[in-house]
Amino acid sequence: MSKLTRLTTLCVDLDAIKSNARYAKRCASDTRLLACVKAGAYGHGMAQIARALVSESDAFGVASLDEALVLKKAGINTDILLLEGCFSSEELVDAAAAGLWIVVHSSYQLEQLRNVKVKQPLKVWLKMDTGMHRLGFSPEEYAEAYASLAGLEAVGEIVHMTHFACAEELDNPLTESQMNTFASACGDLPGKRSLANSAAILSWKQSHQDWVRPGLMLYGVSPFSSAEDCDQYLEPAMVFTSTIIALKDVLKGEGVGYNQAWVASRDSRIAVAAVGYGDGYPRNTANGTAVLVDGVRARSVGHVAMDMMLIDVTDIPKIGVGAKVELWGKNLSIAEVAQHSGYSPYELMTRVTERPRRRYFGG
Repeated sequence: MSKLTRLTTLCVDLDAIKSNARYAKRCASDTRLLACVKAGAYGHGMAQIARALVSESDAFGVASLDEALVLKKAGINTDILLLEGCFSSEELVDAAAAGLWIVVHSSYQLEQLRNVKVKQPLKVWLKMDTGMHRLGFSPEEYAEAYASLAGLEAVGEIVHMTHFACAEELDNPLTESQMNTFASACGDLPGKRSLANSAAILSWKQSHQDWVRPGLMLYGVSPFSSAEDCDQYLEPAMVFTSTIIALKDVLKGEGVGYNQAWVASRDSRIAVAAVGYGDGYPRNTANGTAVLVDGVRARSVGHVAMDMMLIDVTDIPKIGVGAKVELWGKNLSIAEVAQHSGYSPYELMTRVTERPRRRYFGG
């Protein structure tokens, strides 16, 4: 294979994924862990991540029946929770046949369960809206919804759950308010409880209860915008890289790329990397966003194109065609890139397209 073959690659460190899961379990000891692998495991590859986590996770969380069936087809026998539940009676039958757990968050899903015939009772996670105002029964409706579920032949074990809106904001009083609301509305209802997402696992110990649901932290990204102690314990799993395919000398006053969005303030050397928004690197990344070229910090210039981006390497000697570019990963935080792109780390990870080659190691 020629060295000039387009080598834009997404590498995933499965050992890092497992290490992050173990850290979540250390933070929330005496709980069970439901690993969120929805949206292609946040862009890392759902089946591959689930296989790596079968020894670390007690269950997996996905958004839809289709995602759950991908895991089943990949040979995953660990329990799987549909985090948005089922959207039709037909889907509920399929979910029951596949042995899936389901979230119930609305009255129409209760009606589906009243009318469905299943061979084995379903495990249901009943969701309460404690302030997110997205999915879930209100605290005032919750006890009645629980009683309705508990009386159905199609329903077996019931787990109580809610979701935090601002757990990553440590000075925001809403998280404590949500916990208090949840505890009050659940009262003495029997059943396990689940509240904690990644931020709550790391910072709100009183939320840990029976089940925790790590997502972002599994992939080595801190949910906090400022530096936290947890950063040193989380290991980034995704490494997004490309290569330099051309070098250009640009005179002071000359512009580069579409719309000449960057103009050289000095005679400059510009490297062309074989990666663009067609690979998932954000188009609207600001001039000056950091990249690493052969391990040395450099900055992007001009508009990111569909297949290429431009990098100012004037101050890096001996850079040649074939030099490696790290866009984010082990040595360059995805959070830093996110700050310059207008996207969150969640979006950057899930926006990477199918074009970059996937490589998995460890695990």
